[in-house]
Amino acid sequence: MLEFSSETLTLLTRVAFLVAAVTDALALVPMLLPRVGSALFGGDSSRATPESRYAMNLAASLMAGWTVLLFWGGMQPLERREVLLITICPSVLGIVSASAVAARRGVIKARRMVPLWIHLGVVSGYCLFVYVLSLQVTS
Repeated sequence: MLEFSSETLTLLTRVAFLVAAVTDALALVPMLLPRVGSALFGGDSSRATPESRYAMNLAASLMAGWTVLLFWGGMQPLERREVLLITICPSVLGIVSASAVAARRGVIKARRMVPLWIHLGVVSGYCLFVYVLSLQVTS
């Protein structure tokens, strides 16, 4: 296994938290601005029902909370590294699964989701890689 100093592992883990937090923060934009979401992922924002807006606003509040949690994790990244695992599963896997089902049903356009899926895959892979590396340091 690769050996890194505690300082390097702290930096790598902090970067994982910050990239994940910024990803979450950016995800709030299409949630709170339906026209942006439609422009990015397809669909018709004018057809949104009050029920779907309510659900999206609830999701946005949870996403904002997770964003804050990730920034908090970045303040003591090695001590809070398990948050990275929870971010991958169930959070990211749930987002990817839900968007894949929505794409399959024609709610969103799959081709527009591919860049997001790639991004989430890279971020998740990095988080998992850093988590495994960080196990070298006991907190």
